[in-house]
Amino acid sequence: MAPATARTAPVVWINGFPGSGKLTVAMAVAALDKTAIVLDNHKLIDPVEARFSRTHPSYQHERRLFRQAILDRHVCNMATLSRLVIFTDFQSNNALGWVVASEYKAAAFKAGRPFVPIYITCDEATNLERVASPDRLGSGTNKLTNPQVLGDLRSRCELYQFDSCPGLTVDSTSLAPSAVAAKIVEFAWNRASSPADGADEAGEGVGRA
Repeated sequence: MAPATARTAPVVWINGFPGSGKLTVAMAVAALDKTAIVLDNHKLIDPVEARFSRTHPSYQHERRLFRQAILDRHVCNMATLSRLVIFTDFQSNNALGWVVASEYKAAAFKAGRPFVPIYITCDEATNLERVASPDRLGSGTNKLTNPQVLGDLRSRCELYQFDSCPGLTVDSTSLAPSAVAAKIVEFAWNRASSPADGADEAGEGVGRA
């Protein structure tokens, strides 16, 4: 574990269903903290999907290798320790979700950074509308844009949440992204200034699968 300093910034991990507004909120956080690094989950997904289909036997292995490279570059790099790092993600409450989410927490611990999980929610009608928004349709990424597929996901899946790591849940249905961002920034830096507890001392065994 790297030694923590007064300038060590948190790692903010935003988990939410596709189309819930995670990237919009992350960019609003970056507008409040000009040095923040925003890493949308598709920056970690699309380069791998360009080489391996989701059904390829090596897909998850390659995803993990690429994810670890990004974590080393942006979270564990001594040159970026003073910069808030924000990841967006969609991990459901299953074994794979636990494994992937724990990698972010473990990287934060390795770097001596506070790990701050944020759970973005919104009502189903709003989510189905947002997922097919013009911005998403024209994003040039592999983002999910099919409301029917999203509806099926919501009916079958629950968002992964850490059991023993303090996090913040924000309903973005009727809140402006700037208001959600303000809540996240306040919570993240309050966590950064509070004494570390046992939940921050490991990247494993702290969630539910």
